[in-house]
Amino acid sequence: MDKIRRLIQDKRGANMVEYIIVVAVIALIAIAAFRTFGNNLNSKTNEKAGEINSL
Repeated sequence: MDKIRRLIQDKRGANMVEYIIVVAVIALIAIAAFRTFGNNLNSKTNEKAGEINSL
């Protein structure tokens, strides 16, 4: 418990937590963007494959 109090009072600990939060938010945004891009790419690929198969 004493370590937690010292970490809360220590400014370096606060800065580290802020950096971790920023990195986590950026990672979540990147994951969401890549998943959306992947879904769009998969949809377009399937669409073109269907067009090729119908020839």
